[in-house]
Parts: sequence; structure tokens; C-alpha cells
Amino acid sequence: MMQESDRAYFAHLQSTEVDLNRWRIRAQRIEPPERGSELQLDDAGFAEHPISEMARTSLISAGEHLRLAWTAIKVGQLYPIAHFTTLRSALLAASQAVYILGPEDSEVRRGRGLAAVAESYKRSRQFHKDTLKYPGLTETGRQEIDTQIVWLTERLDQVRQAGAENSLNITDKVIPYASKLVYGRDETLELEVNLLWRKLSGDAHSLTWSMAQRTVFLPAKAGQNLSEGASRGSLEEVAQPFEASYRILKRGWSLYDQRCESPE
Repeated sequence: MMQESDRAYFAHLQSTEVDLNRWRIRAQRIEPPERGSELQLDDAGFAEHPISEMARTSLISAGEHLRLAWTAIKVGQLYPIAHFTTLRSALLAASQAVYILGPEDSEVRRGRGLAAVAESYKRSRQFHKDTLKYPGLTETGRQEIDTQIVWLTERLDQVRQAGAENSLNITDKVIPYASKLVYGRDETLELEVNLLWRKLSGDAHSLTWSMAQRTVFLPAKAGQNLSEGASRGSLEEVAQPFEASYRILKRGWSLYDQRCESPE
């Protein structure tokens, strides 16, 4: 039986469904920036991998993760760990889009967008280097992988020369920027988003400290150092990272529309 407080949280989360579905439908079509728009000009700095598409993919990813979390809630499934790893991905993707799209200065936007592009090439190169460890890899296969690694290295160099920021620091730059842009009028809420990111990271890396904060522990038995606890998941706990991710994502789509609109 759902408690009255849970009903309120459920109703609030349910109110986001219209936007989540609208964004789902929107993701099914290509939306290139209009000619002469800010993002179209940003893309011109490295046409091989448009910044606009990097931002748009981040927005789509955030929406998918929020829908996944909401789908589980609708069928009555609350996960004490998995819900938070899903919402961490939503918070990361939404914040990354806002980090790229937020600045009014086009040079800053390009630097941030290209940093995300560079990170993509960097991680792809790491993956391909590890595939060289496959046992029984043929010489032809090895040459194909080596060719891909060379191509990725060249692309990575080109992106950096085009003005990419040195790194895409999610914890120290991306999340703080997005939280300030969306919640900057309330320092407490801004701080809570940054703390949420830390807490969700504990779940994503399968560390116990974050789950322990959501666990009800029994008193330790005499002669024992440890006590038993139970963490069943709650709508109240899920609602906070869900709401933060949703609000940041909503701002991200608004910024995307703004930067894609032609001045004409």
C-alpha cells in the first residue's frame, strides 16, 4: 500500500512524463542547427564531428535514463542501488549538454564541446588498443585495428588543435557549472546537486557508503561489531536525483533550441 507521502512523490514524478515522452519523440528525427545560428557557427570549427550533435546526444541520453527510471517506478519496482546508477547517468548527460550549450561566449562553447568530442575519440582509442590483446588475432585484423588507432589519434590531435579544452572534468567542472546555472539562485540546492553527484558515484562504483546513508540499521547485537540493515528503496530518495536531472535536462533542451535558432 502506497503511503500518502509516496503518493505525492509519485504524482510529481508522473508530471514529468509528458516532457519525457515529447523528448523521446523528438530524438527520432535529426535536428541540425539553422543556418547562421550560434550552434551552426560553433559546428564550423570542427565539421567532422559537430558540437551540436555531441550536445544533442547528451540530451537524448539523459532523457532515456530518466524514462528507464520512471518505467520501473510505474510498475512498482524501486531499486536501492540500480535506480541511482541510472539517475547518475541522467545527471551526467544532462549536465554535459548544459555545460556545452550554456556559455554565451562562442569560444568557450566550442572549447567545451570539442573537449567532449576529444574525450569520445580518446576513449574509443583506448578500446581499440585493448582489442589488440585478443588471442588468435589475425595479421589482417591487427592491421585494421592499427589503422583505426592511427585515425583516432589524428582526429584527437585535430580536435585539440581546433581549440578543445584540456579535459572534460565532470566532477570539478561539468556538474558544478550545470548546478549553478539551473539552481544558482539557491545556494543550498546548488550544493545539494553537487553532493548528489558524489553520492551517486558511490552507487555507480559499487561502494557501500552511499547505500548506507539510505539504510535503516538495527542495533548491533551484544558482542558484535556490525549490525544488520535493510535498504528497500524509496520514492523520496529517488525523487531528488530524478528531479535534479529532469530540471537540468529541461534547461539543456531550452538552450539547444536557443543556440539552434537562426537570428533571422
